[in-house]
Amino acid sequence: MARSKRGPDGRRLLAGVVAEAARGWPAGLTVLTGDDLYHLDRAQRAILDALGADGDDEYGRTVFGDAKVDLAAVVAAARSVGMFAPRRVVFVRELAALSGDDVSIGELTDYAAHPPPQSHLVVRALALDARRKLHKALGQVRRLLSFVLPEGAARLTAALPAAREIARGRGVRLEPDALALLVDLTGGDLQRIEHELDKLAAWLERPKDVVPAAVVLEVASASGLASGWAAAEALTRRDRAGMLAALRQNVDAGEVPLKILGTLAWRARVLREAKALVEAHRPIAEIVQATRAWRFEDDLKAGLERYDLDELLAFPTRLLDADRALKSRAIAAHAVLERLADRLTEGGR
Repeated sequence: MARSKRGPDGRRLLAGVVAEAARGWPAGLTVLTGDDLYHLDRAQRAILDALGADGDDEYGRTVFGDAKVDLAAVVAAARSVGMFAPRRVVFVRELAALSGDDVSIGELTDYAAHPPPQSHLVVRALALDARRKLHKALGQVRRLLSFVLPEGAARLTAALPAAREIARGRGVRLEPDALALLVDLTGGDLQRIEHELDKLAAWLERPKDVVPAAVVLEVASASGLASGWAAAEALTRRDRAGMLAALRQNVDAGEVPLKILGTLAWRARVLREAKALVEAHRPIAEIVQATRAWRFEDDLKAGLERYDLDELLAFPTRLLDADRALKSRAIAAHAVLERLADRLTEGGR
């Protein structure tokens, strides 16, 4: 995979990434971009797993993205290969967190052209704006992996075999009409399809049953059965009171706290990526399309006005704190979730 890869076939591109990662991911700068987040996420995971970059380590691994950071510091971190680790891995999980001048961009370009052996810099960039110098430099690197969703009806057609494969992996058998309905309801968004199939797999009493379209409509698309859905909508529009009320209702109804947290994490990611696109001066229609926010477009528009980027960059750390607290079982679930709501919507109405 010696040159940039572009194209709508995310499955084929992902297969190439996985194969090359298994052989040994080459040193240097890798940029992951595009709106096909399902395949992009798996490519990112394959690369980082192959490099052993599964956490922060002062000797071998560094992750940036929780707060603003100077580009020069990121390049310096990538160049600082130490004697206590077999390789140096630096991962930037949010391009919007980077800031830099012409000098630091030049340092990045030089690093990309002549990386030290066993040094790896991986940058995740949802969108690249050629009018911005840093974005333009990243868009010209040799190892640019661009995962692009097909447009219109082609997206639904392409999602069908992938959705069938995801269902098979979860032991869920869908009637043809049920599979088509699931793809249609989700707009061909494989991340949402995966989420809905997880709910279906948990709901089925007999896994061998073939699921009809009526069950998909009842279980997968009914907002009243989606754990944390109302709380996620309140989070999107930064409605603290609404989020607290929804979370209390979820817990009182016996919903699984970790599933609620998963829905909140998914919506927080949509917010963060949408805000990054705002920072890249993309029009709102394109942002809604890229983040698949059709069903909550109005809430998203409200949230983009009420949150700033620094607040959204802090969301992953706060969600991780809540995840650890829930798994520790030392604190009541309702207390953990209500504290999370406070931390995420501070300053909200």
